[in-house]
Amino acid sequence: MSVDILLFALIAAGLIFWLRSILGTHDEDAGSKKTSIFTEEEKERLEKVMQSHELKEASVVPLGNSVQSFFNLPRYATIENKTTENRLEDLIKKDKKLDLGHFVEGAKFAFPMIVEAFSEGDKETLEDLLAPSVYKSFEHAIDEREKTGETVQTDIHAVRKVDITEVTTKENIIYLAVRFTADETCVIRDKEGKIISGDPDKVTEMRDVWVFGREMNSDDPAWRVYETREGGEEEGQSPMPDAT
Repeated sequence: MSVDILLFALIAAGLIFWLRSILGTHDEDAGSKKTSIFTEEEKERLEKVMQSHELKEASVVPLGNSVQSFFNLPRYATIENKTTENRLEDLIKKDKKLDLGHFVEGAKFAFPMIVEAFSEGDKETLEDLLAPSVYKSFEHAIDEREKTGETVQTDIHAVRKVDITEVTTKENIIYLAVRFTADETCVIRDKEGKIISGDPDKVTEMRDVWVFGREMNSDDPAWRVYETREGGEEEGQSPMPDAT
């Protein structure tokens, strides 16, 4: 094995270890009841954001230097509104181990890995990173796709924005709703290989809202995906399951 190959292997192993330290591994009851993390009022706010591209662009609160520094967020990340910002401030005071910058970086890294693992039918990777009920929905979608002989090829070219849209706590668990805006190419083919959706030469904007959860004040930095929702109806967007 050459030095270059060994170096790349070590880097890849390090990235996987780092990701799992942030998002954790599957260790919950596989029989968990499928219920939404958020209240109906909170879900209505999220739906309004997802349904309107103009609202999405206009409602993001620009972060001043002091706010950006306080939350330790990278430049590509925003907080959706003042209510969410205030709730995050309160959470940080209660949970000294909550590092939003670290969380955002891990979420940005995890998003393309999970989307592409779903398109490839990589159940092992998905089971490591998703909550049990969400994994079941992804597994079912993969199994149904295999029955019909359809294949999905998704390439995430860049995650351009990570917006924290909502925050809540239930039973000592912190839940953060995150809207990802990414550039992707997605092609769906039937069992004969004929394209039935998407264009291999077209880059599409993808918007999804996912909910990540972690126990408050835990020594374990792991975040898991507890909900996934499509945030747009664009033709050619990767067909991710809506799962809770």
